[in-house]
Amino acid sequence: ADGIRIDFPISRQDIAEMTGTTLHTVSRIFSAWEAKGLVEGGRQKLLVCDVTGLEALARTRRDNS
Repeated sequence: ADGIRIDFPISRQDIAEMTGTTLHTVSRIFSAWEAKGLVEGGRQKLLVCDVTGLEALARTRRDNS
């Protein structure tokens, strides 16, 4: 698959703890990003499939906060 592969040895539970949210929320967000084709998750890795789309999402979130 094309994209940027990031070795990512952090669990979704770790992300939840680091961001002060729940595992359910982290899983829901990752699932939404996967459904939009932005990323693909896997064990110990993250594949960014759509860098431009992920950047646009980050920009939108930042502008709305």
